[in-house]
Amino acid sequence: MCTSPNIPERRKTPPLRGRLVKWEYTNAVSKITLSVCLADDGIVRVTYFTGPVPEDEPSYAVSPGYSAPGAEVREYDEAGVHVIETSLLRIRIRTEEQKVDFYDIVTDEPLLADEGGFGRESKDWTGDARVWIRKRLQDTEHFFGLGDKPCALNLRGKYFSMWGADHYDFHEESDPLYKSVPFFLSLREGKAYGLLFDNTCRSYFDFGASDEKVLAFGSFGGLMNYYFIYDRSPLDIVAAYTRLTGTPELPPLWALGYHQSKWSYYPDKAVYNLVERFRDLGIPCDAVHLDHHYMEQKEGFTWDRHNFPDAAGMVRSLEEDGVKTVLIVNPGVKINPANPVWAEGLERNYFCRRSEGNLLSEEVWPGLCNFPDFTAPAVRSWWADLFRHDLEEVGVRGLWNDMNEPVVFPDRTFPMDTRHEYDGMPCSHEKAHNIYGQCMAEASWLGMKRHAPDRRPFLLSRSGFAGLQRFAATWTGDNRSSWEHLKLANFQCQRLAASGISFAGADAGGFMGHPTPELFCRWMQMAAFHGLFRNHSSGEFGGQEPWVFGQEATAYVKAAIEGRYRLLPYIYTQFRRYAETGMPVLRSLALQCFRNRDTYWRGAEYFFGDHLYVIPIHEPQEGGRFLYIPEGVWYSYHTDSLMEDTGKDVWVKCPLSFLPVYVRGGAVIPHWPVQQHAGELPRPPLTLDVWWAPDEEVASHLYEDAGDGYAYRNGECAVHEFLYRGTGSHSLELAWKCEGDPCAFHESAEVVLHGLPAGIALSAHMDGVPCRGVARDGRVWRIPVEGKFETLSACWTEE
Repeated sequence: MCTSPNIPERRKTPPLRGRLVKWEYTNAVSKITLSVCLADDGIVRVTYFTGPVPEDEPSYAVSPGYSAPGAEVREYDEAGVHVIETSLLRIRIRTEEQKVDFYDIVTDEPLLADEGGFGRESKDWTGDARVWIRKRLQDTEHFFGLGDKPCALNLRGKYFSMWGADHYDFHEESDPLYKSVPFFLSLREGKAYGLLFDNTCRSYFDFGASDEKVLAFGSFGGLMNYYFIYDRSPLDIVAAYTRLTGTPELPPLWALGYHQSKWSYYPDKAVYNLVERFRDLGIPCDAVHLDHHYMEQKEGFTWDRHNFPDAAGMVRSLEEDGVKTVLIVNPGVKINPANPVWAEGLERNYFCRRSEGNLLSEEVWPGLCNFPDFTAPAVRSWWADLFRHDLEEVGVRGLWNDMNEPVVFPDRTFPMDTRHEYDGMPCSHEKAHNIYGQCMAEASWLGMKRHAPDRRPFLLSRSGFAGLQRFAATWTGDNRSSWEHLKLANFQCQRLAASGISFAGADAGGFMGHPTPELFCRWMQMAAFHGLFRNHSSGEFGGQEPWVFGQEATAYVKAAIEGRYRLLPYIYTQFRRYAETGMPVLRSLALQCFRNRDTYWRGAEYFFGDHLYVIPIHEPQEGGRFLYIPEGVWYSYHTDSLMEDTGKDVWVKCPLSFLPVYVRGGAVIPHWPVQQHAGELPRPPLTLDVWWAPDEEVASHLYEDAGDGYAYRNGECAVHEFLYRGTGSHSLELAWKCEGDPCAFHESAEVVLHGLPAGIALSAHMDGVPCRGVARDGRVWRIPVEGKFETLSACWTEE
């Protein structure tokens, strides 16, 4: 084994850098110091340090790349109160009581105010301490976020724990679950704020469950350390939180395609046959995931030479067919002197130890294992280099981290006296548990960056903490093939997006059990509008490939997958915005329409990017249902039917062939033709579909690049902006601006107009020149584009 010398730096304290403005208030009796630190006009760090010397901690949540932009402040004193003002906030600090209250700068409305304030309780016999804070809970306040909690979206009146746990066959009230993302949003009467509790110990959030007048949160150890985040809308707050905790890299285009997975596909003949069946049926697929049966006796970093005699040849063959290979990797390293990974880890003292110095040894899939301490930079670097063979020589394109809550058999975690380096501040597992999986994800991500430097990494991690999106996509864990779990998957993916993690999905169709054809269709239709589109199941219940549920189901599922591939330029554009600004891809109805309090209790509906509105079906045989249509101009994405009633509930038919999906009038939705895998067509023809809205003005975007690699960072990309203007009942205009070569990534383009009146004669001009080839095609009008235009105008008269 060989470890590269470039060991990652330790996380540093304080976690925030940049143009910071900071105040400290120390109580002479308790020796507690309250620290208030402004990162920008709307982000405030509040920390309570105990003891005579304030000692900060490294942050696993705040991105090392975040640099605070700072804020212009005005400050003054009132009776016993120090007041700090920014362009967004008025912060009143009751200095003697060490309480912090936040107000809107314009209206002076209270946003979040201390009730009981900060509290701390020590255990004399151990020196451990529990810390908490109590805030006033306002009557009209509602809460969202907290990662992968499987309950309804609105958290008001509920209590939750943060302690990563493998909850096999979880249900609506299961808590805790795989991920610990201690960030929530508050929505109230057109106001919103976010709060990140940056503490890795076991923690809790009480949204009025114990006392309907009190919002409380705390932890069983560590610092009371939270970030208050304020902006003008919930989506802007989520974006700010995501920038604070780190935006992800733009994923490779293929990773946004369809993934097929099962526990497990083996031997190699089964994998070849799987891919051949996809191609024979013309069903698009970009990735196959191999569970741990590809390994020798389930030992990581090995291949079963009997079942996979030529792993590199198989991976190369799949790649030639447009299919990428993704491998599962678990943290446990089998105790096996013949295995060089275990031998080197032992020699370098990279495995976790108990409080008395003995190695932590527990059973997982390979048998008795030791476990790397991923909280140590040297261990993360060593782990990264273990992927050299699979990434450089075998040609694997993605990694899949599982069992990293961490979990050991039977269904428990490490003993609490397990020791961890914690980036230079050694601690027990009580403090490191919630970030163990994220540190493993960071180490695996580093391996991909180091050993496949010309490719963008694709990594899945089941567990994580705030900031997981910096390293990995995620899925919702071991679900079941049931209508209840379809609904929970909808809630969880929306909640993860509101918690900064848009590249998320569920095991479509369910991991355990076997879905009915109807359930499978509905789940796959929904998953086509999630960040991650992966069908994963346990083989003990039978196959769950797209073709196993009969001809009708196969046709509908194929159509859903093909729809995903037609939408790839739109999805890729939304992910580019997410990577650049932190704006979530999935947007719950309540977050988008937050001024409408009636939306706070709705959970089925969500926005997919800027202009699509998706309503999954949660019940069997639901041929029609009432659903909420937002205000504005909306069309059926599938039929072009104009929704006559908006801003209210309407009844719609829900045929099994497709989900209710709506598109905003005036939107420009880019489409490609169906491809069997992303990149099958090097420069796919581009269709710009536009839906008429007589009096609207709507901005839309398109981002294009090579789909992988980093040439886009050197300007090899095209950033398009479209501005639609409805100019009356008989005309429209479309302006097109572009940074970069507008035709570099598509061979041709056309504009397709939807929703125009029947029985018209249409003429169009591009930059004042009459368009040639304008033609009606059923219910749409097609306008060929030669190169690029600056302004397209269309007008029509009744025939």
